[in-house]
Amino acid sequence: MIPEEIYKILRKQRYQIDNHTAVKLCGWVRKKMLEDKSCYKSKFYGIETHRCIQCTPSVIWCQQNCIFCWRVLPRDVGKEISQIKEPKWDEPEVVYEKILTMHKKIIMGYKGVLDRVGEEKFKEALEPKHVAISLSGEPTLYPYLDELIKIFHKNGFSTFVVSNGILTDVIEKIEPTQLYISLDAYDLESYMKICRGKKEYWESILNTLDILKEKKRTCIRTTLIRRLNDDILKFVELYERANVHFIELKSYMHVGYSQKRLKKEDMLQHNEILKLAKILEENSPYKLIDDSEDSRVALLQNENRKINPKL
Repeated sequence: MIPEEIYKILRKQRYQIDNHTAVKLCGWVRKKMLEDKSCYKSKFYGIETHRCIQCTPSVIWCQQNCIFCWRVLPRDVGKEISQIKEPKWDEPEVVYEKILTMHKKIIMGYKGVLDRVGEEKFKEALEPKHVAISLSGEPTLYPYLDELIKIFHKNGFSTFVVSNGILTDVIEKIEPTQLYISLDAYDLESYMKICRGKKEYWESILNTLDILKEKKRTCIRTTLIRRLNDDILKFVELYERANVHFIELKSYMHVGYSQKRLKKEDMLQHNEILKLAKILEENSPYKLIDDSEDSRVALLQNENRKINPKL
């Protein structure tokens, strides 16, 4: 179901792909294995970087065409997602096994440098405990996402799901360990410019914001692009409407296929991210509690819905 030109690009980028499911080793897992450096999710939420799987059950299927996305989009190769046939969706048990199998295949590659990795870390990496369903595509398009999350939980995993928030009914149903909603626009005009979705999608995203206050553990992630959406005060009303537990303010990163759509100077420096976090802190219930300079990201916590950031 994946067009050949997109499939070749993904494989060149070291995606492991089986039907509509894909796994890719996060760059931070590589750094943890070889340099003992941890990712910002480890710093913020306490997950073990080298025991995390980065995966997706809908590798190229997404309703949006976000200009900051580092993944290859169908539009990048002259196609529209509407032209690509939906796959025959695998059952959740099958997707679960495929994810574990592909991840193990990747990790086994480190057996050849065991002297650098260390036997204990290698063994732990072969026994992952966390899954980030956020690699590419929109996970809520996978019709059995709720069941897949429950299978992971049953097997001792914590789960982070990152969604664009368009399918409100699915968002309402699922209960990952932490639910991320990407909110990268503050009104319809900015949404059409940045996320390049349909007009009705913006209304759906607003509907999703209204249900987040009922969810167990939630985070809004805003990817900030210079001059496009870096006026943080324009987001305050939406942040307060959602009343999520955490907000991550993260700079756009000039990597992957986003380099064909944006410029290097569209990235914000970490000190700029911290300034925006302080402005948000002064104008909302969200308070800055942590940051990671390597990833140019700041974490803010809702003072009215305090929970322990660490899992």
